[in-house]
Amino acid sequence: MENKQEDTKNTPKVNLSLKKNLFSRTLVALVLIIIIIPCAILGDYVYLALIFCLSAICCHEVIMAPQSINHRYKSIIYIFAYLMMFSLVFWLILKDNLDYFLESQRLGTEFIFDLKRGFDSPQISIMAFFISILFFFLMVMLDKNFTINDAFYFITMLFVVSFGFQCILFLRYFPFVDAAKAGMDSTTDNFKYLTSALLVIFVVAADCLFDVGAYLVGSMLGKHKMCPRISPKKTWEGFIGGFIFSVVFSCLTGYLLAYFGHPLLSFFDLAHWWNILILALVIPFTATFGDLIFSTVKRNFQIKDFGFILKSHGGMLDRVDSIIFSCIAASLLLVAMSNNWLIFLWYINYAF
Repeated sequence: MENKQEDTKNTPKVNLSLKKNLFSRTLVALVLIIIIIPCAILGDYVYLALIFCLSAICCHEVIMAPQSINHRYKSIIYIFAYLMMFSLVFWLILKDNLDYFLESQRLGTEFIFDLKRGFDSPQISIMAFFISILFFFLMVMLDKNFTINDAFYFITMLFVVSFGFQCILFLRYFPFVDAAKAGMDSTTDNFKYLTSALLVIFVVAADCLFDVGAYLVGSMLGKHKMCPRISPKKTWEGFIGGFIFSVVFSCLTGYLLAYFGHPLLSFFDLAHWWNILILALVIPFTATFGDLIFSTVKRNFQIKDFGFILKSHGGMLDRVDSIIFSCIAASLLLVAMSNNWLIFLWYINYAF
């Protein structure tokens, strides 16, 4: 009887806490949606500025996380980290416009800077990767307080986060590449501001719905812990609930758009229905994987959140951790799909 009375007393508190947390999460999400969706629709330099600001905030949080248990880093670490982050995020734009500029100089033609140039596939700069390794290991040799663990942490985190933001850029501008391949007109205002923006909104929305579904179902029904050592609140019930939320939304949205003649991409039509299904199935897994990886980093540095810019919801990295991995996976899948999956055969031939 006593246990039953205690459960009865605790139930309203749990429900009240759940409602408050859900309201707070929803409010933060709405604020971010109000800021992000218009920027995604407008595209061009507005979207570029958004990605610049978000990557700058995340870079700051990457730098600050180890300092919870270590000393403050030297200024040169800050400067190099920001430079490397920005150069990697905007690598596609910088590389392809530079190539086009050199080609126009050689041919004597007019050079026009284009933000959408070069987004046929995400790319990692091998030169930047090598420079990062040299710099951070040089710091290990010169600064006795900068350990080899710090070096590996910075190399890994900078490349994961920057590649994630590059893929968020890629998802916004890849529809222009796909339209050119399919012989579609991408110069209309409708395509420029709406159709081309749907892809990145679709992927981010699928990820967010997975997060919301996992939180709701996990809070109410969660019993079996998924990975208690890293993320004690994550449950298999929550994962299944979020998975259903995300996949149903993704499939319904993708198939309805295709049915009414407005597919997200040329290979997302009803004739290629499996492409939509594959992407829908992959997003929940990569979202969970990304969340757990960043939770592992926080556990290692004994911090609850990466920052406090979003008040009780922590830092920007705490909100975009799953989105980063979902966008990376979606971008790589889209490249394979756009080449009829033949790119995997090319990789196999190249490797062996």
